[in-house]
Amino acid sequence: MIALTDVSQTFLGRTGAVEALRGMDLQVDNGEFVAVVGRSGCGKSTLLRLIAGLLTPTSGRILVDGTPVVGPRRDIAMMFQRPALLPWRSVLHNVMLPVEIFGWRRSEHRQTALRLLEMVGLTGFQKRLPHELSGGMQQRVALCRALIQRPRLLLMDEPFSALDALTREELSVELQRIHMELRTTMVFVTHSIDEAVLLADRVVVMSQRPGQVRKVVEVDIPRPRSLGYNAHLEEVARTSAHLHELLMEPITA
Repeated sequence: MIALTDVSQTFLGRTGAVEALRGMDLQVDNGEFVAVVGRSGCGKSTLLRLIAGLLTPTSGRILVDGTPVVGPRRDIAMMFQRPALLPWRSVLHNVMLPVEIFGWRRSEHRQTALRLLEMVGLTGFQKRLPHELSGGMQQRVALCRALIQRPRLLLMDEPFSALDALTREELSVELQRIHMELRTTMVFVTHSIDEAVLLADRVVVMSQRPGQVRKVVEVDIPRPRSLGYNAHLEEVARTSAHLHELLMEPITA
């Protein structure tokens, strides 16, 4: 599904060059959920923007479904830290925004939008405006907006980071369920080890800048997963501890 080969990214600024990524090699299989963790500034968000076609790598090659990524694509959707909903549009009209942008028939996608809202627990909220929703509900709307274009690949850049801990865990469980149902390929950047373990099939641990793949950790824990008392609590804790140790490497100059 995704293949990165020797991908590097350097930004040129007034104070000189900043090497964000160096020699990144990464493979993501079709239908896989991959989480990316690492220290602040290691290039996680840059990695997502490169895969999305929002940036062009300084060197290396990125393929999605065997095709080089040379710019934004309709089969790739992206969620950011903030939901960025249009405040004057209702929930339903925010979800339908990609339909309008791509020039698709609204009548053919309205039921899909309503089904997605039902899937995330927002039935009955389709006429509400964004300011009438909680932060968690707004991010659910943003997720529906991303999914309505039926992307082959969904990229998520810390989408739950601005939410309280309980809402984050609730949405992580919800996203886990949606992934199990839709089998959309997902790449999820997070600072939360707990989120990574709850959601991912594999966790990519990145080194400090310039970012490289330090290790890929398999999360071989049956789904659904939770942080509460359950049959797999020991496996979840063990995997979380392993990731914590990897991320606690000494900071070098």
